[in-house]
Amino acid sequence: MGNETKWKANLQKVAYLKTFPGWLSSWKQGIGSTIEQVLPIPEQGSHTVLLLSQGKFIVTPEAHTEPQIVTAGLLAARPQLEPTYREAFQEYDRLTQIDQEAGRTARLENILNAIDNNLERIPELKTHIRKLVSQWDKESPPSS
Repeated sequence: MGNETKWKANLQKVAYLKTFPGWLSSWKQGIGSTIEQVLPIPEQGSHTVLLLSQGKFIVTPEAHTEPQIVTAGLLAARPQLEPTYREAFQEYDRLTQIDQEAGRTARLENILNAIDNNLERIPELKTHIRKLVSQWDKESPPSS
């Protein structure tokens, strides 16, 4: 069997695979189906086969556990999930606010430390800071 014959045979096999009965190539095709079984794929790392109702199946990586991706998914599904998990979302929002405030405080500390650590090496820094503060005071008077 020559290389061209092998190449053609592989193309035919792949073309058939793409039309295999029950195989879903996108999640949208699975709407209305339920997951009946989750099977690991040996020697394929974290990939699995989800066997769905009506004889459908989809090949997929494991569920994401990386916080940034889970957060994006949680926020995308919030309108659908929040009625069921209202208290959980309230706690998540509280923790998010604490995290954001801690980040703001850490940035402030970093800026102040950078100024303090550079005052001796850059004497004109005090003059520039005074000018900035004076400019800010002129632009927006303090609110009472």
